[in-house]
Parts: sequence; structure tokens; C-alpha cells
Amino acid sequence: LAHELRWEVLEAVSKTGGHLSSSLGVIELTVALHYVFDMPEDDIIWDVSHQCYPHKILTGRRDKMSGLRQLGGISGFCKRKE
Repeated sequence: LAHELRWEVLEAVSKTGGHLSSSLGVIELTVALHYVFDMPEDDIIWDVSHQCYPHKILTGRRDKMSGLRQLGGISGFCKRKE
């Protein structure tokens, strides 16, 4: 799963730009948090909100990552309304 998430993040950021190192740095942590906690019932507060790309992928927004940081697309930061 971590390997798949890495490629998803790399693919999205390579097309639209974004925060690569911070997202790659929390891949394993994100997988562990999703394993231990009940998402989306339990809240996660990210140290830096642009660490949330793997979380967005795991919470049903994978298909929206192609519009990352684009007008009308998914935000490059955490947004509760997404």
C-alpha cells in the first residue's frame, strides 16, 4: 500500500506541482494511522497541512488528485469541506 501511495503522490505532483517531500515523508505514518484509527470518524491533525496528500488518497479522493492545486480541483492543503 505504501508503495502504491508513493506512486500516486509522485504522479499527481509531477503533473500539477505541489508539496512532494512532506507528503512522501508521511506515507507509512498515514497508512498506520488509517489502520489504527477509524477514519473518517477520528480526526487527524497534521503538523503541516501539505502532508495530507496520502490521507486524501486513502479517504476516497484518489480520482480527484489529478486536479490537485488546480482551479476547481482538490486543495494542496487540508480542507474540512473536501
